[in-house]
Amino acid sequence: MKKIILLGLLFCMAEAAHANPVIFDPVGSIANVLVLGSAIAVEAGIVTLILLFWGMETKPVYIAMYIGNLAVYFVLFLPLLEVELNLWIAEALVVAIDGVLIKVITFYDTFRQETFQPVRWGYAFVIAAIGNIVSYYIGAAMNR
Repeated sequence: MKKIILLGLLFCMAEAAHANPVIFDPVGSIANVLVLGSAIAVEAGIVTLILLFWGMETKPVYIAMYIGNLAVYFVLFLPLLEVELNLWIAEALVVAIDGVLIKVITFYDTFRQETFQPVRWGYAFVIAAIGNIVSYYIGAAMNR
């Protein structure tokens, strides 16, 4: 119960701060960190829940997707925005990289349950797109 209350407070703090995960200023304010962390946590959670249908493990997949999405955000997405690439092109590249990440983690037994079914490339990209769309709208909703 305490975890739910803490998460609720964190989401309310980010909502009141009007932050934007596309414009990340690590020194500027905690609000940006809260929105970014919330958006990536929700994306990793959605992807993990969808991958349960293919027999993937919950905790290892969530951790891998969270860390992978953080890495993609800082290593790929922010530098692409700094060279003033179109936001939608940058998002498409992130979806492609996330799809590859999803497919790669399905190759390792650490992420598989006994009931594992292989994930096709097309499904990996669709799952990545769903996760990124939800993540984008979470960030946008918290930005209002």
